[in-house]
Amino acid sequence: MTKNRTALLFPGLGAYSTGMLRQAAREHPEVAETFAEIDRAAAHHGVSSVTQVVLHGEPRPIREMLSLPTEILQLAIFGASVVTHRVLTAAGLRPYALLGHSFGEMAALVAAGAFSLADGVRLVCARAEALADWEGKGAMAAIGANEAVTGHLIGALDEPELVIGCLNAPKQTVISGPVEAIERAGRAAKALDLFYAKLHLPYASHHPSARAAVGRFLGLMDGIEQKPLEHRVYSPVHGRWYSDSDDLKLAVAECMVLPVRFTDAVRDLHAADTTVFVEAGALNALTRCVELTVPGVRTIAPLLDPADETGGLRRALVGQADPPKPRADNASVVVAPVEIPAAREPELGKEAVLAKLRALYSTALEYPEDALTEQALLEAELGVDSLKQTALLSRVVEEFGLPDQPGELRVWELPSLGAIARHVLESSARVPS
Repeated sequence: MTKNRTALLFPGLGAYSTGMLRQAAREHPEVAETFAEIDRAAAHHGVSSVTQVVLHGEPRPIREMLSLPTEILQLAIFGASVVTHRVLTAAGLRPYALLGHSFGEMAALVAAGAFSLADGVRLVCARAEALADWEGKGAMAAIGANEAVTGHLIGALDEPELVIGCLNAPKQTVISGPVEAIERAGRAAKALDLFYAKLHLPYASHHPSARAAVGRFLGLMDGIEQKPLEHRVYSPVHGRWYSDSDDLKLAVAECMVLPVRFTDAVRDLHAADTTVFVEAGALNALTRCVELTVPGVRTIAPLLDPADETGGLRRALVGQADPPKPRADNASVVVAPVEIPAAREPELGKEAVLAKLRALYSTALEYPEDALTEQALLEAELGVDSLKQTALLSRVVEEFGLPDQPGELRVWELPSLGAIARHVLESSARVPS
């Protein structure tokens, strides 16, 4: 008999959403309590209030967050994962497994009780400090291909410093390496009609060149106490369940240089009767990868819609899948070029921009234009994954002549055609004719 087990997924460094947790905080006191704990611990490391940034004042888009000290954004992401776990388990959820992706392993281990929340904050700050010397010296990019094809691409380029950093879904592989090598791989991928998107990360994670950072990280963890695990934690980096006999500080440090085999981990959990996967954090990057890896399971991303976080958390408690997402018949195709006249004329209006955007997205995704309404959420409602959105936003920049650099726009800030149209209008007004 199927056990219908639930796994909580703890995302990595991309899991930030403008205004996240504000609605949830009105109903769940755990939100404010957890961030108050994080603030107290972070103050010992010279980090200012994360609560003030996440829960108070005007919601901050990712660009503003990136301009703040590194620890602020990382603690916000870490805190969102810990809060999601706390709210769900306090309400009675008993997950079969906790699964962290890269940076997310620290939150998973805190949620499992292996480290206190204060020590988890220390881990986040120590990791950021350990990697500081590597910032700007490497990059990462997603390729729309499986491991074998991506490996052949790296081999054909004769780029020995390029490595496979993450296997996220059957046809989503992330490469890691020097900036110039990543860019050459991007040109080759595009020539082969493979999807390519450079990730917004300041260094080459999961790359052996950062081996020295492992020792530095371990030194900064000195004095942190490891406690018995209260939940089962499966590591997609080490490919197995963690146990109390593991040196979990070393395991977390090794996550910086070893590849993430998320696809294998999801299949292992699914084989053990895990049929419900819940994103413990903002957005739905991991649940989308799960859907591509083991179709037919139930996936819930409670914090995906900032206006319905409490509803999302309720769905997670009962294992109710997120609302159905209409998809194009050929949703896995690589986005094709679309010719659209640049919209730079002074009389450009919102309806004209929306019409051009509908034409672009409809042709590229093979969706009917009437499905592409102003308010429809591209990922949550229409099933357009973040990689395709990134590619399309680059085309929006090019076709509308915007001042943004291609690939610079964040999909979680522009979740609908209405939001994209507003950005086009605002940016066009700043562009000299």
